[in-house]
Amino acid sequence: MNAATARRQDDGTGDAPSTPEYDAFGPWVDPVRTAEEVPPLYRDHPVDLAGSRLVLKVPRDIARRDATPDMDLYDHLLVLGPDRFTALSRRTGGDAAAHGRGTSRGTTGGRGYDVLDVPYDQVAAVGTSVDLLDGRLTVHALAGPSVAVRFSGSSADVVEGFVDALRALAWPVPTSGDPAPRDPTAGAPGLGRLDRRALGEKEIGLVSAYREVADREPGLRALAAHPRRTVVPLRGGVSRAVHLLHPMTVQAAVIASDGRELQVFGRRAWLARGRTPVHSESRVVLPLERLTDVRAVPHPAYAGVVVVTLRAGDAALDLPVPAGSDAERVLAGLLR
Repeated sequence: MNAATARRQDDGTGDAPSTPEYDAFGPWVDPVRTAEEVPPLYRDHPVDLAGSRLVLKVPRDIARRDATPDMDLYDHLLVLGPDRFTALSRRTGGDAAAHGRGTSRGTTGGRGYDVLDVPYDQVAAVGTSVDLLDGRLTVHALAGPSVAVRFSGSSADVVEGFVDALRALAWPVPTSGDPAPRDPTAGAPGLGRLDRRALGEKEIGLVSAYREVADREPGLRALAAHPRRTVVPLRGGVSRAVHLLHPMTVQAAVIASDGRELQVFGRRAWLARGRTPVHSESRVVLPLERLTDVRAVPHPAYAGVVVVTLRAGDAALDLPVPAGSDAERVLAGLLR
C-alpha cells in the first residue's frame, strides 16, 4: 500500500482504486510522450504522438486533497500536431461545437470533451498572462473561436515553451527569400536595450520580462514603452469623487518587434482601478503578415486614453494606451 492509498483509506475516500494518473496528479502542466500518459478522458481521440511536436496535459484547478481516482483530472490536452493545433477540453457546460469549428465527443455517464482544431495557417495570435499562480493561455484564430486555457503559474516556463513551439509551426521563418517581406516597423528608431528601471521602480518586473525574451530573440527591439498613468473619467460628479478614492490607471507596456512579429508586454488588465500594486505580467505575440486592420479611437469613459484595436481576421485585440504616446503612434501605424 502506498502513502496516497493509505491517506485515502484513513479519510474514508479509498473506495476507488488508485491510478498512476491520480498518484502523480498535481498543479503542473506536463508533457505527454506515451499513450499511457494521455488522460483516460481523451484516449479515444486519435492523437498522433509520434508526429506531434509537443503534447501537454493541463490539470484541473483543484487541490490535491480534493482529487479522487475516478475523476477526470485534466481540463485540457493541447496538441501541436503535424499541420494543426488541437485543443481537447473537458466539458463542464455548454458545447464548443456550437460556436465554431469545434466538435464534441461524449463518454459514459455524461462525461465528454470538446475538440477545437486550428490549422497553423489560421493562427492569428497567441497570448499568455500570469498573476501569481493564475496563468492563462489564449490562442486566437483568424476564423472562429479562440482557445482559452487556465493553468498554474508554477508551469509558466512549460507554457512558454509551448508558445515558442506554436510560433515556429504557425508562422515559421522563411528558409529562402526575404525573412521580413513587409516590415511596418522599419522606420521606428527603437529604444535600445531598456534599462530595468527605464519605466520606474514599479515596472522593473515588466521590463525584466521583456529583456528576458529579447535576450533569447536577438532581433527583437523595443519600439515604444510607457509607465503606468492615472487617468480621469470623462464624466464629472460622482465618477470623479470615486476616482479620487479608487483611481483608474492605464498600465505600463513595452511594444516590440523583430519585423515579423509584434510582441506586446504588459499587465493582465490594461486598465486597473484602485491603489493595490499590480504585479501580473502578460505577453501577446502577433505575426504582422496576418494583421488585417488597425483602428484607434478615444476611450469612451476615460480622458487621455486611446484604444488601439489590432484585428487579424476574426481576432480582435484591444490595447488601451495613453493618448499621444509612442505606443499609440507605433501601433496605429502598423498598416500604413
